[in-house]
Amino acid sequence: MKRRTYLSAALVATLAGCSSTEESGDGPDGRRADSSGGEPFDDFETLEAWTAPLGTLTADADRAVTGSQSAKLESGEDDQVRIVRELSEPHDLSGLRPSLAVTTDHEADMVVQLLDGDGNRLVFRQRAHSDTPLVRHNFGVATVDGEPDLSAVREVQILRWTGDDDKGAVWIDDLRFVPAPDTGKVVFQFDGGYETDYTGALPVLSEHGYPAVSFVTPSRIREDRRAEGDHLLRDHLDELADAGWTIGSHSMHGLALSGSAEYDPEAEVADAKAWLEDEGFEDGSQYFSYPQGRYDGDALEAVANNHDLAFAGRYPSQGVATNPHLCTRISGPDAATARSALELTAQMGGITSLAFGQLDETSVSVLEEAAGYASELESAGNLEVIGPGDVAESFVRD
Repeated sequence: MKRRTYLSAALVATLAGCSSTEESGDGPDGRRADSSGGEPFDDFETLEAWTAPLGTLTADADRAVTGSQSAKLESGEDDQVRIVRELSEPHDLSGLRPSLAVTTDHEADMVVQLLDGDGNRLVFRQRAHSDTPLVRHNFGVATVDGEPDLSAVREVQILRWTGDDDKGAVWIDDLRFVPAPDTGKVVFQFDGGYETDYTGALPVLSEHGYPAVSFVTPSRIREDRRAEGDHLLRDHLDELADAGWTIGSHSMHGLALSGSAEYDPEAEVADAKAWLEDEGFEDGSQYFSYPQGRYDGDALEAVANNHDLAFAGRYPSQGVATNPHLCTRISGPDAATARSALELTAQMGGITSLAFGQLDETSVSVLEEAAGYASELESAGNLEVIGPGDVAESFVRD
């Protein structure tokens, strides 16, 4: 019986909420899509290599990131659109992750599946938000079905499920497969600049000598104890930085930057960056996390104009970032989710970010378990805890 391996149920629950030239493994421009290059796999300039067993697939010359057109996918009565490309020769995609430009009428989880000749598959996912241009997404690992031989991939599928009230289209372009670090990398992140970063997270991570990043909202930083609130004191930021933490931005007020945003996204992003620079956190000012994980085209533009690296997404174990302003992460994990994500990252490599908000007794316990398990995996040589600066320096590809 075929073994069907999923990430833990907790992780699944948390996460859920090629060209026409394929001979010899060549991409559309003759470059190989392999573990050393991570070159383009399909630019969708022609669609003949793909079939659409569910939904429809058409070309759209009005949207593209490469060439003259993108592929437009629309679902039908089956509430799913699925396009399939069968490969006449096996492709070696081992150690790689998908990167795909996406825009969508409705928020959507996009899925890329790699199947070997026996039907075993590796499933990648990423959440795409609406009201954006075609923008590249870094996909993470969702499930492993059987024991896929990724050195001999025979079929690539791209799909999306819809509902009765969501029959909008998605557009895709420029499918690539990019390398992931063989030794898994983990980034511990904390959103909002709560005092528990200092009182709860710092002691836990210091026990293991681990760095982290605190994405702060400058408007809520307290000058001293006389100021009411539950956010960090200004002096705490210096102590965190002295302990090896990065002080990054969560925008000026920490409110969602999409839809009917209360504040102008450009001002929210630029003002927070300027505050960090003025306060002596120039290095951290290059890094951003999207409040509530939300963004639209204006927010993406503002962040790209001001930051080197930014985080939003839902899945673990991404490869090198082809879009550094949409690096993926897992927010608010429970203990089982965090452990499963760390185990996956140790087994398959890639980059996983675990993000927390304000800590309470339960989430401190989760962090303690996660840091302890990361230490075990690190001692075995299967994992390394890094900071956002390490990602920006070593794991970003234009």
